[in-house]
Amino acid sequence: MWDIRISDQHYTLAILDEFRPATLDDFENPFLIYEEDDQRANYVSATYFSDGSVKDEHREILGEFARMLTEHLALAHCEVIIKFYQEDPKKAIELIMLTKYGFKESDIPLDKLLHFKQE
Repeated sequence: MWDIRISDQHYTLAILDEFRPATLDDFENPFLIYEEDDQRANYVSATYFSDGSVKDEHREILGEFARMLTEHLALAHCEVIIKFYQEDPKKAIELIMLTKYGFKESDIPLDKLLHFKQE
């Protein structure tokens, strides 16, 4: 997760490995999806949350930042999908953690972080 500030606007970016292929429901424009046999093997979500609406002039900057952080994943056959939501970042991330993983961010078990290593 990253906290980003552009001028007076604050954004929180959460990048999650979903450990599954992307489905049509994951795309904002499903008609633009690759043919199913061309679909990448793994889906990584890059989701921005902001209390206020995302300013149009910030979308390109934020999208570029998320692509910069995830560009290496395309080489690993990952589908990275960037989305923007106007929602309280702290509450949104807490809800994601509880529904997807069964615990709050402050209670992450250490063994859940062992795959975050660099060799």
